[in-house]
Amino acid sequence: MSGVKVCVVTGSRAEFGQLLPLLVRLRDDDFFDLDLVVTGSHLSDDAGQTVKEIEASGIPIAARLPITTINDNSRLGIACQISEVIKIFSEYFNEHRPELLIAIGDRYEMFGVGIAASTMLIPICHICGGSTTSGAIDEVYRHSLTKMSSIHFTTCDVYRNRVIQLGENPQNVFNVGSLAIENCLKVETLAKSDLMDQLGMNPDQPYCVVTFHPVTLEQESSENELLELIKAFDDNPQYQYLITLSNVDSGGERINQIWKEEGEKRDNFYVVSSLGMKRYLTALKYSEMMIGNSSSGTTEGPAMKIPVIDIGDRQKGRVFSKCAIHCEPLCESINAAIRKAASEEFKAVAKSVVNPFGDGSTSEKMTEILKEKLSKHIDVKKDFYDVDFIF
Repeated sequence: MSGVKVCVVTGSRAEFGQLLPLLVRLRDDDFFDLDLVVTGSHLSDDAGQTVKEIEASGIPIAARLPITTINDNSRLGIACQISEVIKIFSEYFNEHRPELLIAIGDRYEMFGVGIAASTMLIPICHICGGSTTSGAIDEVYRHSLTKMSSIHFTTCDVYRNRVIQLGENPQNVFNVGSLAIENCLKVETLAKSDLMDQLGMNPDQPYCVVTFHPVTLEQESSENELLELIKAFDDNPQYQYLITLSNVDSGGERINQIWKEEGEKRDNFYVVSSLGMKRYLTALKYSEMMIGNSSSGTTEGPAMKIPVIDIGDRQKGRVFSKCAIHCEPLCESINAAIRKAASEEFKAVAKSVVNPFGDGSTSEKMTEILKEKLSKHIDVKKDFYDVDFIF
């Protein structure tokens, strides 16, 4: 007897790294018949062909569905990509008919995949709903995916409550913690010397890990914010800066162009398209601090017990640990944050921080819940769950 056909879609490097523990369990459990579909920036040369990391993982790829307009990151280009994703995945779902789609996060590609699945009446399980990021258009995609979905895996109780507030039945909303935390606690990292050799960095000079994405609802200011960040780095030449390029977002191409141009002018900038999960976690483990505006600052940073500097409003509204320092996207504010993060007092805070996103057993919890749900009929028709408010 074949297992229950479950389709998992990944379109970016961050998604696949988080999904890997779950994918391994789905692959190895006879209850499931896993279809992993790869799309988006994974198949883009400009994004580093991160599909190679998927191939190296040993997870079979059921289909590769490229987006032909992937390199146009203008607002019109993103809208056209969503349209293309809907068409491609509607045709795929019509032919293959999985019994469940598992979708993670809040990227526009996943929004298009969700539209296709919900239109084809395929139940959706959404991972990482309920958070809020008022500085990014991802907010719209995330909450829309929540409303398309029948099963919800959130990373903390605050986010679970938000999903319920959006009208989802509490019986279908589960706080299972974060897959990213599971990776931090269980993935065997490299030796620091191996990482430094691979990247050509100086093993005797401390370094910071940097990821800066465009603020998609304030795109006009993103370039200025990045230039302020670079000024702050020039004010702190005691560090090397390991910079991972932006995701494929509106405005990301210009951000990446600046990083590459400025990186060529400086001996202490190391600019890479993607590190892959193991090298990324290794880089965090031995770094002095994490700097930027990535959601990784809410999960991997605290789990690796390092100071996190969160710049600007892109992640505004997310749950942060006490190891995070929030600052304005201005050189003097970033400088002050770097000084604080480098202090022995704050390093001690980071070392003792309590992670709010689970104990590393997330993928196990997910598979057990999925087995229970898939043993019964999952109805895509659902009632709106009204929360009783006292005004």
